[in-house]
Amino acid sequence: MSAVVRIYIKEMLSVLRERRVLFTTLLLPILLMPILMYGPLLFFGNAARQTQAQVQKVGVQDLPPVALEALRTARLEPVPTATPEADVREQRFQAAVRFRGGTFTIYGRLSGATQSSLVVGKIETALRDYKDSLVAQALQARGLSPEVLEPVRIVTQDASRVQERAAGIFAFLIPYFLVIFILNGGQAVAIDATAGEKEKGTLEALLAAPVPLMQVVLGKALATLTVALAAALAGVGGIVLGGTLVRGLFSGLLQGTNPDLGGGLSLEPWAYAALLATSVLFAALMVSIQLSLGIYARSFKEAQSYMAPLLLVFIVPLLLLQFSDFLIQQPWFYLIPAFNVMLLLDGLVKGSAEPWQLLLTWGSTLAYAGLALGLAVRSFQREDVVFRN
Repeated sequence: MSAVVRIYIKEMLSVLRERRVLFTTLLLPILLMPILMYGPLLFFGNAARQTQAQVQKVGVQDLPPVALEALRTARLEPVPTATPEADVREQRFQAAVRFRGGTFTIYGRLSGATQSSLVVGKIETALRDYKDSLVAQALQARGLSPEVLEPVRIVTQDASRVQERAAGIFAFLIPYFLVIFILNGGQAVAIDATAGEKEKGTLEALLAAPVPLMQVVLGKALATLTVALAAALAGVGGIVLGGTLVRGLFSGLLQGTNPDLGGGLSLEPWAYAALLATSVLFAALMVSIQLSLGIYARSFKEAQSYMAPLLLVFIVPLLLLQFSDFLIQQPWFYLIPAFNVMLLLDGLVKGSAEPWQLLLTWGSTLAYAGLALGLAVRSFQREDVVFRN
């Protein structure tokens, strides 16, 4: 096994010399993930507060005086207009409202989280309060209490697990980013250790050395596995640490936004160990596949073109993961390559994973990884593959 260690060290030294790979694989995720995750949230939360505090001009047509006063109370400045819809479309106003036939029609540009949608929300709140006051006055004129409109109370309570409530949107993002970072992190090393060595002319010398081929492949696989897991750890660490930092420094700016967007992990120690074990097994499967594709390619660029579709292949099960609650859990789900890992990661983060799910996923993924590693070894044995260039 000393040959495995030497090849592993050789590949790791090659990675460490490539500072760009280290930056994009390990450092960039830690720096970018907090910005990507929480930057839009902080920006939108600040924009929403400013919109609520500022006075916006809104177009009005045929509104009764009391409704106009309600808009002014909501920090809106009514401006008469004969063409409210066209004015909003041409961005003369962020929003406009027309009263006709007992109906208030509000116009706004609602395709996305725009300032127009925020102003529309202010108008809706003001007019809803105006409507409620009219109802209360009508009931009091007839000697009735407004409470007759609410004979019962409806209270919604979250009955999900503590882990699932703590995770929030992480329940989907953790599996997603683990898979993405494992794929991206191992790709550069796998290509450099295979097609890259073909281009440099060092692969033939390595294969001619008196070292068992299995040990050569294992050394390269372990180096690729190390970087893939380090990339996954850096990405997820960037999300978790970034989230903690953002919630601590910008708690005031996060007020009024969706609390589930923050997220965090609150798992038992065994669950963290299970997350790590599942990630290692999945990474072993992906690394073996990437080595097989890399050794088949003639050049570095060709290897990249082979590995790019891998990401697209895994996007589909990742999208299906969002609808996992609609699936009736079946044991055979945990035998489907890659999808079983995503289901298990989702269950671990939510605190709902069962022992049989762990056993089926780990056992099947280990078997698939062994088959993929065997395919990689066989590819290294074939001269028509090794010398394709």
